[in-house]
Parts: sequence; C-alpha cells; structure tokens
Amino acid sequence: MNSTNITAKIIAMVLIGGFCFIASLLVMGLTYEREGRHQEASHEIGQSWSREQTIVGPMLVFEQEPETEDGLPTNLFLLPTTLHIESTIEPEVRKRGIFETIVYSERLNVSGSFSASDLPSDASTESGTLILSLTDTRSIEQQVALTWGEEIIDFLPGTANQYFLDAGGMHAPIVFDPEASEYQFSFSLTIKGSQQMLFTPVGKETRVSVQSPWPTPSFTGAFLPSERTITDAGFTASWNVSSFGRSYPQTWEGMHTIPFHTFAASAFGVKLHEGVDLYTQLTRSVKYAVLFIVVTFTAFFLFEVLAQIRIHPLQYILIGSALALFYLLLLSFAEHIGFMRAYVTATTMIVLLITAYSASVLKQKFRAFLIGILLSALYGYLYFVLKLEDYALLFGSLLLFFLLANVMYLTRNIDWFNVSTEVWQTKDN
Repeated sequence: MNSTNITAKIIAMVLIGGFCFIASLLVMGLTYEREGRHQEASHEIGQSWSREQTIVGPMLVFEQEPETEDGLPTNLFLLPTTLHIESTIEPEVRKRGIFETIVYSERLNVSGSFSASDLPSDASTESGTLILSLTDTRSIEQQVALTWGEEIIDFLPGTANQYFLDAGGMHAPIVFDPEASEYQFSFSLTIKGSQQMLFTPVGKETRVSVQSPWPTPSFTGAFLPSERTITDAGFTASWNVSSFGRSYPQTWEGMHTIPFHTFAASAFGVKLHEGVDLYTQLTRSVKYAVLFIVVTFTAFFLFEVLAQIRIHPLQYILIGSALALFYLLLLSFAEHIGFMRAYVTATTMIVLLITAYSASVLKQKFRAFLIGILLSALYGYLYFVLKLEDYALLFGSLLLFFLLANVMYLTRNIDWFNVSTEVWQTKDN
C-alpha cells in the first residue's frame, strides 16, 4: 500500500476489519453448536429425572349403561366446581459433563369440591373414579392418599380407563353418596420435574398459588398470574381462572374423553427461566464484534493521523485477530467457570495482549496505556449491556453515539485532503 494514499489505507483497514469480523462470526456458529449440545444434555437429564410436568384434573368418571351397538359402556365425565392448588417448587441444578440444567421437586396441596347439581338427572353414579393425569408419573416417589369427605382412599397407578387421555396418571375408586349435594376432596403429593410446571383450569373456579426461591421465573401458558411478587429471594404468584377461559365443558358423556392436548391448550404455569443464559450472552457479545473492531482500528488510525505514526496492515491484522480471539476464549472459559469469571478472564488476557503489543506499535507506553483504557471501558460497557434484557438496544445505541461524537470531535480540524501528504511524507523524511 502506498503510504501517502489515505484512501487506500482506509480501504485496507475495512478489508482487514471485515475478515476479522468474519472470524468472530465463526465463533457464533460454534456457540450454536455448543448450545445444541447443552439442550441435548438438558433433555437427557430431564428424561432421567422427570420431564416438564402438566397436571390435568382431578375429575370424576362414572361408567354408564351401554349405549352403543357393540355394547360398550359410555363414560360420564365431571369436572370440579372449585379447585385450589398450592405449589411449592424447590429448584435444583443438575450437571451432565460440563453442561447444567434446572430441575425441581414440587410439593402440591390440592383441594376442591364437586357439585351433584352438575350431573344429569338420569346419571348413574354407582361406579365412580377420581382421575388425575400427570405428564410423567415416574416422578411420584411416595404413596398418595385421597381424602374424600371423611374417607381416606389410596390412589392407584394409571387412569383406569383405556380411553382416558393420552398421558399417564393415577386414579382412586370412590364411594358416591347420592344424597349429598357437594363432595369435598383433598390430597397432597410430591413430584419431580424439569424446567416448567403447568396446571389446567378444570374447575369452574380454579385458584393456583406457587412459591419458589427461584429468582427469575417466566410465567407461561394461556393465563398470566393475577398477582405476583419477584425478588432476589424468590417469587410468589397466584392465578384465579374461571371456566369461561377454557374450551371444554363442565360435564360430558361418551366413550372417549377430550384429548390431552385440548386440556394442555388451556394450561398455565411457570418456567424456571435462567434469565439471560450463557449462550444467549455469548451470541449477543459476538454481535458487538464489529463495534470493537471499528473502534479499536479507529483509535489506532487516529494515532497514525494525529501522532504521525505509521502502522503496517499486518499489525492491524494481528490486533484484529486478538479481538476475534476474545470470543473464542469467552466461550471456552464460560462453559467451565461461568460467564462472569470467563468474561473477566478473557477481557484481561486480550486487553493485556493488545496493550503490550501497542507499546511497540505506537512507540510510547502512554499511548498503549490509552488503548488499554479504551478497551477496558469497551469490554466493561459491553458486559453491562449483555446483562440487560429490555434496555440492551438503548444502551448499545447510546454507546455508538458517544463513540461517534468523540471521533468527530477529535478529527474536526483535520484537513483530510492534505492529511496523507502532511503526515506520511513528513514521517518518511
């Protein structure tokens, strides 16, 4: 490159910066690959521990007289009038290799009532079964007993009906008093699950309350909580849902019940969200790679112009390579020591490397010190932006404005038509 041609110099910097940015994007592809492996590990842990849980029920099923040509009996399904669920979720971090995922143990206290007025007048209630469907019944480690009025009835495995739902569950045979107008029930159970817990509003009035020490919940499903409190010590949330918010009736009769996915469509609950997780932060950081390359190259170029220092394109390549290496170091360390410590470690290594190299390139230790301060400030600000979720774009835009304003201020008096001959010809002489 002709040293007196500033246009060629800028073009060379742009090309070098572009190649360095492409190298940074390759790290993003590696990040996606590692994230995929993390999801596979999470799935494997969930399969071994217990899957995401969705509770459907409880509901009553009564076997009716045969009404079909083949003589098979039909079923009458009755949903509760009131349903109250109190849930306490205890999260736990499980590992497979270097990958972590969130699982939980949950204590459920379920109570409510059924109303005889919801039954057809000609219904046969001699053979009744209370059924609770659960996505993964492997998570139930202790016997569960149903309190039905004043009776204690042990739950049995399975839904006791080959036509009932396409998921597992448990059931309890009940003695139905035809003279009673309301039937109270309650039971408690402890289950395990992974990542999220969902409930279905099968009651005419469904009230659910959840509490957990997990500080970053994500409320999901068809309904958001009517009340919620989130602190660093955990969260509490409660839902009040009526039967008007679902697409299935209070009672129905037939051989087949409503499919599980229809119930699940009205489900709501909470996911143990990890906030801005490791791989999301890594992906976001790579997106700022072009900013670091532009700012760093601009700083070195300004030293060329203002301090009359010549920097060879190969030196720009080495500096850009160091900037791209930051993201590979960050990914490598983060999977072992966590994002924050990995970020500090990778930042320290790259800042020291470029600062030490700049002492020779810029001919003065003070100038290299300024480069070190600039990079430290940039990486520090980037970490601040990465931890944000709702305001990341705003603060990123403000940083760009601030940097552009400073470059415009520092170069406001430069005569760009003559700067190439004034600077580099003087240096050559």
